[in-house]
Amino acid sequence: MTPTICNIAVGRTLVDGGAGLNLLSPEVFRRMQIGERKLTPSALLCGVTDGKTVPLGQIELPITFGGRDNFRPENITFDVAHFDLLYNAILGRPALAKFMATVHYANNTLKLLGPAGVISIKADVKGSVHCVERLYEVVATASSDDVEHPEPSTHPSTKQRLSPDSCALTKTICLGDDTEKTVTIGAELGDK
Repeated sequence: MTPTICNIAVGRTLVDGGAGLNLLSPEVFRRMQIGERKLTPSALLCGVTDGKTVPLGQIELPITFGGRDNFRPENITFDVAHFDLLYNAILGRPALAKFMATVHYANNTLKLLGPAGVISIKADVKGSVHCVERLYEVVATASSDDVEHPEPSTHPSTKQRLSPDSCALTKTICLGDDTEKTVTIGAELGDK
């Protein structure tokens, strides 16, 4: 998506309902010309990338969703950190909660309430595809450099099939009083 953060349209913004924080890249922060002296100290970030990430700091910035006729601004706290991802910003649960927004992943749409009704923002599909392609290139390059190539086996590999195992511990129980209606369940489960 492309929200307006501190009066700058920030493309390649990921809305991630599973993230516990809001991130902003140092490059975008520098374009805002705010200055690092405005950053407050921030704790180490774990789980964003491999290992720990040391952020430059935190800052509260205005972010706006919507258009000229129906928009909604909120002040959101961002951690400014280099996070080795293809995004300029990541909006997590704190931002979604502040906007009381819902994310419809099937429709790639973010919805939130504005002064003139519901604001629906469609995902930037072209930008999403670009990020996925770049991520694929990075992963493919890294995996080809790091993976040891095993020697070919003389035995053909057999594919494992997902099917009921004849030696699995199961039992058959009747459904209600009708003895013809049965179901097979794990042997360790109770009859009810």
